[in-house]
Amino acid sequence: MSRSARFNAVVQLLRPRTLLVSPLSYCVGIAVADHRFDFVVVLGVVFHILVPLVANAHNAVTDLVEDAKNVPGRLQLVETAGEALLGRIVYVGLSIMSLLALAISFAQSVVWLASIFLLLGYSAPRFRLKGRPIIGMAVFSMAVTEPYIAGALLSDSWWRIPRYGSWWPLALGIFLFCWYFAKGIMKNVPDYAGDRAAGLRTIPALMSSQRAAAWAAATATTVVYLTFPVLVMVTDIPDRLVCAGLMALPAVANMASMVRARTLVEYNRVGQRDMYVSVVFLALLLFGLRPSAGTAALGLGAVAVMVWSDVSGRDSRASRHLTGPDRR
Repeated sequence: MSRSARFNAVVQLLRPRTLLVSPLSYCVGIAVADHRFDFVVVLGVVFHILVPLVANAHNAVTDLVEDAKNVPGRLQLVETAGEALLGRIVYVGLSIMSLLALAISFAQSVVWLASIFLLLGYSAPRFRLKGRPIIGMAVFSMAVTEPYIAGALLSDSWWRIPRYGSWWPLALGIFLFCWYFAKGIMKNVPDYAGDRAAGLRTIPALMSSQRAAAWAAATATTVVYLTFPVLVMVTDIPDRLVCAGLMALPAVANMASMVRARTLVEYNRVGQRDMYVSVVFLALLLFGLRPSAGTAALGLGAVAVMVWSDVSGRDSRASRHLTGPDRR
């Protein structure tokens, strides 16, 4: 096996297009805390890129049963990359994150200790939290909630945490949790058949059909996006953040495509488009909280990484990996 083939397989399994929501959410928390963008923040961004990266490496090894039906091509990628190498990526990544957490702040260290179990337990055979309808989605939501909390708790002192004179940062954090909870429902719709066959009790897998699951995901997504402008109006969230509510339009249009979808490829494309919507939504939140060329560049850079990943096919959920007679 050539080194280039192995490297390419690893990159696809680490899924660069999925590594962006966590650092963006972290930066949103940083902006809420009104903390300057310094070296410690850079360490936090690296930390929150590594979290989904390690999760993707771990899930690639633990999800072989359902992937055999949902994404058969991913099994070939795991074989090419090697389970041993993916395991080393997990343990090295966890070690680096532990050191980064200690360097960033006491609050980040505490949050990280609580998050290790969730990261590994989400798909680990012993706990398999992803197979529990509500708990699984709650853990999935931590992909944006934990970074937001970590950013919002950052101060100039390693020990102290900021004090807030308003409850709107808490309201925004609760919204982000609900927002990504709905995304988690949508994310599992394409995997309906494989998850049911593997005995995973995700929310979509409990539905009577994949179409019913698509309707549930579409409803949850529509409600949560339409709630955001209302939240801005009834809380002290800065009014300019209402611009992020414009993402309700492409989000709802994409959900309309989901309820019309019939093949795995069509469902998968809905999920791919939804990640663009999610990244732009977070980028608009960040820019609304701290309008600057730097925050605009962060958002544009995140979108550019996604475009590169999709154009180059550097993703283990690319359509070519959805093989099978009914997956054209």
